[in-house]
Amino acid sequence: MNSVTQQVSSSAPPLRRHDAFFRSASARRYILLFLQLAIVVVLLGGWEIGVRAGSISKFLFASPGMVWEVLVERFNSGELASDIWITAQETLIGFAVGAVGGSILGLLLWYSKFISDLAAPFIAAIGAIPVLAIAPMTIIWFGTEMTSKVMIVAFSCVVVSLTTSYKGATRTDPDLINLLRSFDASRSVIFFKLVVPSAMLWVVSGLRLNVGFALVGAIVGEYISSDAGVGHMILLGSSNFGMNIVLAGVVLVMMMMLVFNGLVALLERLILSWERA
Repeated sequence: MNSVTQQVSSSAPPLRRHDAFFRSASARRYILLFLQLAIVVVLLGGWEIGVRAGSISKFLFASPGMVWEVLVERFNSGELASDIWITAQETLIGFAVGAVGGSILGLLLWYSKFISDLAAPFIAAIGAIPVLAIAPMTIIWFGTEMTSKVMIVAFSCVVVSLTTSYKGATRTDPDLINLLRSFDASRSVIFFKLVVPSAMLWVVSGLRLNVGFALVGAIVGEYISSDAGVGHMILLGSSNFGMNIVLAGVVLVMMMMLVFNGLVALLERLILSWERA
């Protein structure tokens, strides 16, 4: 009986270690990544097989192989790198102007409750305007070059960043503000030493939200008027009924979105590590 108990007890730790592995955060990430890749492979494989078998229309849906051929062809010609670079420039510069500039303006509104209340309805009205509505006007005002696309991207981002950063500034602990005031701290000291660090999580949240808006703004601007860029590539494919070109552009947009999200996540880690330090 004792030998049986010893055998059971000796086999328990490996089971516990096995369960602990699958409950760990790293194992969960690996499992999720594997399942995500498996879903993508199954969907793309089924899509390709369906097109080759004739059950899926090649004209309406193209195929993963056809999309890959477009990407390889444009890569070899240099058009792919040029389109990505142009759209990335428009997105990043417009993001810096709109999202970062909007965050700064939102934080500065903390200085005056009167001005923030006065500007609130105008900010809400501007935020209700769709990007597609102002894009033609922007092209007329700033021309057909990169500046117009940058302004469209900035317009897409500014309201979200402004409102989130201002909300973060107003959520600063009033007891801490009163504590600094009791030490005769000026409003500028309170702003830079307390309000800005307290609002950083809100600022970063606004930046994360605006990544998608910035890329969409760049694509919309290229739809209206452009001779290069990923949006121009999608427009060219749709005008020629080339679904493979359209889908290749969509793939590029998704890849760029993942890269931009990764950059914002890196920025978030840097800001939070600086805040903890």
